[in-house]
Amino acid sequence: MSLLFKKIKERIKKSLFNKKGNEIVAIALVLIFIILAATPYLKTLGETTSDGIEGLNSRMEEVLRGEAN
Repeated sequence: MSLLFKKIKERIKKSLFNKKGNEIVAIALVLIFIILAATPYLKTLGETTSDGIEGLNSRMEEVLRGEAN
């Protein structure tokens, strides 16, 4: 009887360990998917911000030189 309980206990331990491992892999895959899905939007955001800063700098230079309308 104790041999049967020992086998059941070992199987439960193995299944719990595997579930934890599977959860970690699943979370990692979801995070990778989110990063890959968000990358184009972050790149566009960076370009838009850069363009805005360049425009602001140009406008400020015009104002400081007295060329502003």
